[in-house]
Order: sequence, then structure tokens, then C-alpha cells
Amino acid sequence: MEPNSKNFRAAMGRFASGVTVVTSRAHDGRDHGMTASAFSSVSLDPPLILVCIKNENHTLEILEDETSLYHHKFAVNILARKQETLSNRFAGGYIDDNGSWQRWPEDKDKFEDLSIKRGSSGIVLLDGALASLDCTVEHIYDGGDHKIIVGRIHDIILSEETPNALLYFSGKYGDFKI
Repeated sequence: MEPNSKNFRAAMGRFASGVTVVTSRAHDGRDHGMTASAFSSVSLDPPLILVCIKNENHTLEILEDETSLYHHKFAVNILARKQETLSNRFAGGYIDDNGSWQRWPEDKDKFEDLSIKRGSSGIVLLDGALASLDCTVEHIYDGGDHKIIVGRIHDIILSEETPNALLYFSGKYGDFKI
């Protein structure tokens, strides 16, 4: 099978992954977030993670904005099963009452009505996440149509409860139970 975009996407869809929301803050103080499943640990010592962000994504612009007080600061929020709607919201949409995908209105704040706290860096941490990692950018690498962001973890917030993890597989959400 030829490794074109369609086939590659189909192959990667067969890899179950956890779901995260990457949060950041622009120079004007507005919070931003995006859903990401391309996330991994890199190193225990020092504690490093990576997340892959599409080149045209606004979150990437924020992380690269050297004029911002929040330059190079971000958080990765690892979502629980009950947070599927948050994953959709930060992916740019929502599921309406008829079960259809709708685009998130551009004039509506994605953080509106959410229970949040701020990490030591001032970046939003989502309440209810299994874990939140408060990070600074260590390196940014080119990765084709994405950038590979390596982040150094400065603070870890773990959920008090142990709910099921939200997973994404073959274009659908699911969970993992122990």
C-alpha cells in the first residue's frame, strides 16, 4: 500500500492514543487550547514530554511569540473519559443534540463555563483532568506539517480520583478500565 496521506491517516487511526488538551496564554492574556493526541513522555530525568502541533495552529504561534510574557509556557491536560466534550470543544467543535458535528463559534470563548485553575506559570489547568503538566518549551523541531514541541515539566497536578482515561481509536472515543 502506498504511504500517501489517506493510507497513513488510516494506519495511525488504528493506534489507540490518550487525549490531551494543550493550553497556552497569548500576549494579550487570552487563554487558548487545542486537542492533541500526538503526545508522549520523552525523559524522566529531566522530566520531558513532547506534543506535536500543526504548523498553522494558533497555539504554536503563541508558543513561538517572543513578545509575550507567557512565551514558551504551556500545559498538557490528560483527559478523563468524562471529558469527551472538552476534547471536541478544543478540537474546534461540539456534538449537537442530533448527534451532528458543529463548528465552535469563533466569537465564543472555549474556556467559558469551564472549571479551571492556573498553574504556577499562569497557564490554565483543566479541572477533572487525570493529570496536568505545567511546562516550558525546551526545544521546537520541524516535523513536516507539524512542529515537535519538547517541554520541560515544572509542576504536576494529579487527579484525586482515578477515573477512566479518554482514548481515541479509529475516529471514535472510548476508554480504558483496569
